Amino acid sequence: MTDALSFGEEHTDSEWDCSYFQLNVPASTLEKISLCHVHVSNLSKLANELAKSVMDKSWIMELDEGVALAYQQTVEETAEALTEIFSSDTHVNNEGISGEFGEIMVSMGASRALEFVFSHLSLPIAELWKPKLKGNEGFDFHTICPENLINFGEAKYSSTKNPYGGNTGDTDGAAGQTDGFIKAEKHLRDYVHLMHLAEGKPSDNLKKKNFGAILSFSMNAKKPLSVYSNAINAILELPHLLTAERIYLVGVSHDN
Repeated sequence: MTDALSFGEEHTDSEWDCSYFQLNVPASTLEKISLCHVHVSNLSKLANELAKSVMDKSWIMELDEGVALAYQQTVEETAEALTEIFSSDTHVNNEGISGEFGEIMVSMGASRALEFVFSHLSLPIAELWKPKLKGNEGFDFHTICPENLINFGEAKYSSTKNPYGGNTGDTDGAAGQTDGFIKAEKHLRDYVHLMHLAEGKPSDNLKKKNFGAILSFSMNAKKPLSVYSNAINAILELPHLLTAERIYLVGVSHDN
């Protein structure tokens, strides 16, 4: 399969100084699986843009007044904590990117890439609206695709590995963790929030248990196509993940 996989069209994001690539997949690949790749060229610039993004609270103004009041304090607290991560000199050190910064880079980078490559709508990252400050137990980010499906994103970061795989419930791999979350119906538990953040057809589809999944992970490989090929094979072994209508694989690499 590696020989059949290839990098396709490049989408340039001058605002975030990133490049996004859609991957061409062989006809034998399960139709619901799509792939794209993110490359970050400037970590400092990206950190500034991530800080701007989490501080933008315009989405709250679009909610019902009572719902907006319910989220206001959580958003304020979490946005402040995340901005500290982005602005701190510790997000990049002698050992590379810090784990906290790396995971958010993967989450928001993947979400942004899906906007450019597959015309998704990005929702505010889950840490902003879930009641637990940082490290929420559940999916990291969400998008809405043109098919009006809510896509549940899991992000994994490592400075040395490509954490895409794993068995059901494996907390070290995006695929295994996603499979475990779906088994535990954590995507359905998010409905109480998503009925407001993605009202209409997307949330209606979720009520019918129609949804998508995003597996995003740091890419630390000289031959990324081999990693993507292995990731596809890992997906095919996870029965709960395969219940998703759409599955997106997104690898995130960066310059030092």
